[in-house]
Amino acid sequence: MDIRKWFQVPSSVTTQGAEGKTNAETNVLDFDMRSEHANSSHANSEVHGGGNATGKDSSLDNSGHLQQVPNDLGIEKPNQVALHQYPVRLFQGKNRAFVASWYHNREWLEYSVHADAAFCYPCRKFGGARATDSTFTHKGYRDWKHATEREKGFHKHSTSKEHISCMTLWLEHGRRIKNNSEISTLLNAEQLRKNRYYVSALIDVVGFLAENQLPLRGNADAFDDMAEGGSGLFLSLLDYTIKKDSELAEIVKTTPRNATYTSPDIQNELISTLSNVVTEAIVEEVGESWYTIKVDGTRDPTGCENISVVLRFVSELYEATERLLTVATVSAGDAKTLTDTIITELTKAGLSTSKILSQVYDGASLMSGKHGGVQKLLQEKLGREIPYVHCLNHQLHLVVVHALTAEKAITDFFDICNTMYKFFRKPSVAAQYKGERLKRLLDQRWTGHFATVSAIIASYQDITSFLSEIESDRAYCSEIRMEAIGLLREISETNFMFIARLVQKLLKLLDPPNKLLQGEDMDLLTGLELVACSTECVRKLRCDTEFADLWRAVTDSNALVTPTKRRRTFSKNMSQYLVEGTTAQKDTDETELRRLFYSAIDNVLGELNQRFNERNTKLARALAAFDPKNDNFLDINLVKHITDLAGSTTVEEECHILACLSCVFPSFGFLCSCPVFLSCVSSHVLF
Repeated sequence: MDIRKWFQVPSSVTTQGAEGKTNAETNVLDFDMRSEHANSSHANSEVHGGGNATGKDSSLDNSGHLQQVPNDLGIEKPNQVALHQYPVRLFQGKNRAFVASWYHNREWLEYSVHADAAFCYPCRKFGGARATDSTFTHKGYRDWKHATEREKGFHKHSTSKEHISCMTLWLEHGRRIKNNSEISTLLNAEQLRKNRYYVSALIDVVGFLAENQLPLRGNADAFDDMAEGGSGLFLSLLDYTIKKDSELAEIVKTTPRNATYTSPDIQNELISTLSNVVTEAIVEEVGESWYTIKVDGTRDPTGCENISVVLRFVSELYEATERLLTVATVSAGDAKTLTDTIITELTKAGLSTSKILSQVYDGASLMSGKHGGVQKLLQEKLGREIPYVHCLNHQLHLVVVHALTAEKAITDFFDICNTMYKFFRKPSVAAQYKGERLKRLLDQRWTGHFATVSAIIASYQDITSFLSEIESDRAYCSEIRMEAIGLLREISETNFMFIARLVQKLLKLLDPPNKLLQGEDMDLLTGLELVACSTECVRKLRCDTEFADLWRAVTDSNALVTPTKRRRTFSKNMSQYLVEGTTAQKDTDETELRRLFYSAIDNVLGELNQRFNERNTKLARALAAFDPKNDNFLDINLVKHITDLAGSTTVEEECHILACLSCVFPSFGFLCSCPVFLSCVSSHVLF
């Protein structure tokens, strides 16, 4: 694939012809589309005869001598200078001078102060090389005595064929300018259309790659490397687009090789331009609304700290909306630098920091610190209260991580799951295993834990059968067989499946709020209510009935595949010293797992109650006061916390009237609870 063919000059065109076509039809593309003005000026200068560096027109007279036209004559229109006193010349003993009244009914007439002579503007501009009389075009007319006489001077010139022809051209030129139909304008408009069509194709290619998170460039980003396949996706996709678009292909054929606009710098500029357009659209969408900022950071492979700034606001349709404003790189990872970067990015985008209503970060001390965290520094720099809300999804993740890792048995369980995931990823094992694939466990996301536990329970029979086959199959190396034997023994234990089912029950109750809390339309109060419902469901698990059901499912004979153990034998010489008897191993397993059952549930409940304490804060209670079902509905002491943040002028009497109306008319209470009402009254307190 060679994209260079699109930029080659057709062989049928001579070198001179190709150059002429390039100059006439293809100018260097201008991204800000200023070529129209530049081309118009160039075209006008050609039509009007051009000009030299000093602003004077030059031409040859009939004798072959170069004549200079005065530089104070008109360019776009006749220069009809009106002086209080014109220079005087002596004609046959009498002083005579140019008279300003001669301009009347002679719109073509112009006067040069430098030459003290009269000129004809249309003949000078439109006469060209065909002009035979240079008096009114280059020399200048100075015979003031006979200027107005019939058959002489101005009258003689105005009735000449050359003047009438030039006047016609001048008037036609004026009409074309008025109608925007000049030849140069028409050529410029067509070239502009081609330029914009070509640039729009470049923008489409860059936008497609950026939207799909694909790299633009390859190892050697140049047209000369297209055949080797190392030029990158940008040039490859552009070549494909040219092949599919015949009009674009024709435009590219006449595009100079030094104006293809495919260099890495231009690609970066297009990406930056698209980013600016998106940012401007986001700022326009936010408008004068209050908004919440959500900031999180991560390090890239080069070690630079990148922070994302997300805006959450209520749109004109009263819908909660989230937009990624920017991803900024910070020079340092301290709280002060992060705070300054956040304010700078908001200001640079054109947003007012006075409209920040709340701030949402994770629970790291760098962000949430009460004295030196970003949330505190931001409030100090802006000089007002801006409530900080700990990300609810992040809190839910911490609940799972801290609660389930408090018990060593559960930690060992996930270590076995992780080892099993790595085992089934080995090429020789993965090629033979046909069951459900296990998921990778990530410390940052507990959703992988839930997926892995669910896969193990669903494919338990397949997993144990496959491990048993590997154990007895000599085709596998000894290392894999030994690892399979160890995994089979571990997952065949009673406590393994018990913990698997217990963890699945707990995570299954926490999974719905985890997914719903990520929704764009979720608000703080609803999020806390979801967590409260999940907490209540977890609390209901803490009973003997639930444990008995779980224990029965685990001890079912069909649920476990116990590996055959070697029968122990004792020496006959030791028989008189040993006493044999049964042990209470079954009761011991049940007792230990019962303790683990209640301990794990208590840990989850404790973490939920400790971390989701926003229900006791002023912000959460103020939001709850907007719920008609709440006992403190529209309590001014609670609502005031939100109205003060938004600068609302709501007074106690208004809240009292609304509360009374909701009591008298039940449907009014429903109205007060609708999103439109909450958006208007409680402003945009979101998380």
